Amino acid sequence: MKARVFIALATGILGGPGKGLVQFLRFGGLEGCAPLVVDYSTDPENTETEYVRAVRAAGAPVAFLRQKRILDCSLVDQALPLLREHKVDLLQSHGYKSHVLCALLRRKTDLPWLAFVHGWTAENFKIRCYTALEHLILLGADQVVAVSASLRSRLLSPVRAKCRVIPNAVDVGELRGETPDRDVRAEFDIPAQALVAGVVGRLSPEKGQIHFLRALAEARRSEPRLYGLLVGDGQERTLLEAEARSLGLAGNLVFTGHVRGLAPFYRAMDIQVLPSHSEGMPNAALEGMLLGRPLIASKVGGVPEVVEDGHTGILLSPGDEPALARALSALAGDPARRAALGAAGQKRATKHFTPRARAERILRLYDDILERHRRKGADA
Repeated sequence: MKARVFIALATGILGGPGKGLVQFLRFGGLEGCAPLVVDYSTDPENTETEYVRAVRAAGAPVAFLRQKRILDCSLVDQALPLLREHKVDLLQSHGYKSHVLCALLRRKTDLPWLAFVHGWTAENFKIRCYTALEHLILLGADQVVAVSASLRSRLLSPVRAKCRVIPNAVDVGELRGETPDRDVRAEFDIPAQALVAGVVGRLSPEKGQIHFLRALAEARRSEPRLYGLLVGDGQERTLLEAEARSLGLAGNLVFTGHVRGLAPFYRAMDIQVLPSHSEGMPNAALEGMLLGRPLIASKVGGVPEVVEDGHTGILLSPGDEPALARALSALAGDPARRAALGAAGQKRATKHFTPRARAERILRLYDDILERHRRKGADA
């Protein structure tokens, strides 16, 4: 019989964790388990988020927990009837809020709990406190999944002992099918002769876009054809726009804001840059590689597990603006190397990061957890 899994993830946009869940459902998850996906809502009239629409389109049912405040103990009481109604076998959480919920549900029901770890940010004191608490909460999980070996190494020792690494994956069909006729260069009036270097990701301090801007300004001294593309939105936008103006980049840089369908934006790039200070397993790197973009990336988190330095991309120390400027100038002037890095990256992404294989690993893990739980019950 299929495992009946309660899957909790708090998000509105279709970011990395949400994409991974939808991908799992589409590439075998629904064949191997019976999921109940749980979302949180503060507005009963506005539950149709981008994430919820994608989950429903994949074929999974969605239930809502009404959240009235940041710390809302009623979430547990709302979830318990769902567990009984759907005869749930396994709890699964993604992110701090859902970890807390599943930890409390586990104590009340004794259902086994699987926690996914996608990475942490450190942009302010509040987020750092949440991260520290998350590490402690994970001590209560029966099994943990980290999306990279680097993330696993940062967990507390008892959590590492029960943690498996299952990396993210990319869907070549989905990316290649995303609005194939959209011409981003024409849409944003990017000059025909421009060599576009782009960054994909939320505009947040840990993503390092400010280093990209400074490196781009320096690289343009020797290669004025370079043109910047920042794909995404976030808290740093005003600061980054001011920095771009001070660097004289205003006429050679586009801020796209939040977009849907990333493939046309990757296709518009001659070079993809990932200047992050921290990463778990970056979907942006996998997506760009799958579409043949040569990549310059920071050597942080799970990035070296994706990018082979000198073969599928160029790895640099985070925040090293002079090195990034040199790498941008060198690749801009070497179309043959750009093509070689892009082709090698595409081959690696296609071979090693497939969604079907990822889904099969997760389903096998469900079986392992439930078998251990049955044996534990029999021995009690």
